[in-house]
Amino acid sequence: MKKLRYLTYLVILLVFVLSTTAVLEAANVDEELDWPKRTITIVVPFGTGGDSDFNARVMAKYLSKELGVNVVVENISGSGGSIGSSAVKDAEPDGYTVLQNHNALMISRANGISDFGLEAFELVGITAANPGDVFAVASSTGIETLDDLVEACKKQKMTVATNIGATTQVLSFMLAEYADVVQVDVGGIADKVVALLGGHVDIIVGPYGNVKPYVDSGDFNILGVCGKERAALYPEVPTCIEQGYEIYFPTRFFMAFPRGTDQRIVEKFRAAVEKIITTNEEYAEEIAKAYYQSPLFLQPEEALEVYAEIDELIGRYKLTELK
Repeated sequence: MKKLRYLTYLVILLVFVLSTTAVLEAANVDEELDWPKRTITIVVPFGTGGDSDFNARVMAKYLSKELGVNVVVENISGSGGSIGSSAVKDAEPDGYTVLQNHNALMISRANGISDFGLEAFELVGITAANPGDVFAVASSTGIETLDDLVEACKKQKMTVATNIGATTQVLSFMLAEYADVVQVDVGGIADKVVALLGGHVDIIVGPYGNVKPYVDSGDFNILGVCGKERAALYPEVPTCIEQGYEIYFPTRFFMAFPRGTDQRIVEKFRAAVEKIITTNEEYAEEIAKAYYQSPLFLQPEEALEVYAEIDELIGRYKLTELK
């Protein structure tokens, strides 16, 4: 199964290289590209209030300046991101509809919620990275570490908030390998925070930027970050791995056009995005302040290698069986 997944990504990469080369060679004799001429819409397949929405909106602001047209964000949420992703997949490939999603695209297919992946799009590249989701509980529980959580779950089964089809579903499965937990489909991170504050769930997992205000207020305790290493901008939080728990799942955001979009449009858009991420200091400051992120851009070839690893992690779990 692992070899099959890697072969799938190699095929996607080969198709990308061949199609890009052919179209760009043809473009040398074509007329000058007359794009963009009107508003570009970035579709976020999740609701407002999380890092998916934030990353799209901050990018849209700077893209408007780079491309000289309005770039707006439309939230089309539902089914772990599959509804919004489908909307972009089926949109007119005219360069005016762009998807921003992340690992959820692959998770939805693993769940059987959708039947398509990156091969259904013209990939721009990886455009942002969550430094690592964190597990959090109410501070009133007295739980401060993952060891504390595992011990508490031995006495009483706990509920962990998840979002079926999204990244937190995989992380909840990883946690369930060590702790006696029941997964509860709550929705996005804003819903998870409300659920934990209200005592409707025992554990949440999500971006540090959404959780930290409640740590500062004394409401939540953070137990660990789900990265291979401690996050550069919140190094005080230990990884799950260093605590003895193999819980690691990277969230990498990508942007993509509907399949069949003119490669010259994709290339022009990609160049604008890469310029913002790699040279714009204001952009870097904004993502650091809001979500403790560092700028990251990866070309499609590198991005596909990253997603092959992520897909392998997803493939370890039978996600259609909700615990």
